Amino acid sequence: MRKAILLIIITQFLANCSSGKINSRFEKMIFHTSKCFGTCPEYHLELNQNKKIKLYIEKAYQNYKIDSTRIGFYRGKLDKETYNEFLSILEKIDLEKSGTKAPPVEPNTITLSEGSQLTLILYIDNKRKPMRYIYPAGLMQDLMAFLYKISKDKSLTKVNEKLEIESLN
Repeated sequence: MRKAILLIIITQFLANCSSGKINSRFEKMIFHTSKCFGTCPEYHLELNQNKKIKLYIEKAYQNYKIDSTRIGFYRGKLDKETYNEFLSILEKIDLEKSGTKAPPVEPNTITLSEGSQLTLILYIDNKRKPMRYIYPAGLMQDLMAFLYKISKDKSLTKVNEKLEIESLN
C-alpha cells in the first residue's frame, strides 16, 4: 500500500514538473494598439519575466479630446499579485492555436479598420510568437483587457528617456 501511495506521489510530482507551467516559460510580451476611426488610445507596452514594464503612450484621450499630459514614456514594475493574474490569464490560452498571420501588404498601402488593431508579440520557450487581432474574443479578450489596464496604471513613472519597444516587423 505504501509503495502504491509513493508511486502516485512521484507520478504527480513528475507530471507537475513536466507540465511546463507558463511562469517558467514566459520571457516577455509586447503589446501595441493602433489608430482607429475614433478615440482609440495608442499604446506600446512591454512586460518581461522580471515584472518590469516599459510603456509608450503615443495618443491618449480624456472626454473625447487628446490628453497630451499622458503622452510619453513610462516605466514600472508589476506587483506579485498582478503579475500572477497575468500569468493565470496566459496559462488558460492555447498559444499554439492563437493569433493570426497578417496578410501580405503592398508597399505604400494603409490598412484601416473601425477598431484599433491589437498586436501581441509573445516570447515563450525561446520562441517569438506574433499575433494580430482587431476584435479579439474569449480569453484573448481577457488578456487584451488586462494589458489595457496595465497601460492605464497611474503608478507607472513617466521618464524623459526614449524607451525602445519592439515592433511587429
